[in-house]
Amino acid sequence: MLRFPNLLILPDKVYSLSIEELNSKRASDRFLVDHKVRGVNFSDPFDAWMTSLAVSKEFLEDYGLYKLKIPIEWLLIRFLRHHVETDSLNLLSADDGQVLTSSNFKEYLGREFASTEAEEILRALLESWAGVHPGGALEFRDLFVSTDFTLEIFSSSLKALISQGHIKELGQNVYTVK
Repeated sequence: MLRFPNLLILPDKVYSLSIEELNSKRASDRFLVDHKVRGVNFSDPFDAWMTSLAVSKEFLEDYGLYKLKIPIEWLLIRFLRHHVETDSLNLLSADDGQVLTSSNFKEYLGREFASTEAEEILRALLESWAGVHPGGALEFRDLFVSTDFTLEIFSSSLKALISQGHIKELGQNVYTVK
């Protein structure tokens, strides 16, 4: 698997993510690629959690056939974000825990938003990031996985915020909040 996002940005907090592949009994029993994920809140290190995060090997092997522009790692982090937001991380780690599969991945591809609503949501996430790391660099993937936008809506909203002067592009897919 490629590079995972490093951050999970919520409107009220930002988690730093560390992810490593996990050779577990669950993975071999269920034909999964399993990961151990640790999230630590930038502002409150006591707000930390650890969970398993898995994708079915069958779906992983077939993923290229879908010809999607979104890396599977990004979908996995969106899957994780859903569980962080709904306080249901416990549903991921059990031997029979939820995993990303061909039957549920479409829920994490994103949905349509009005451009003004998308920009407002994105601004809230940027403010959350700026609150814990003023002037800190932020990657496209970290912002993208922190939203429910389609890739097209996300890209156009990001471009709009750049043109409005809310964000400065530091390099290819790297930004800072002004």
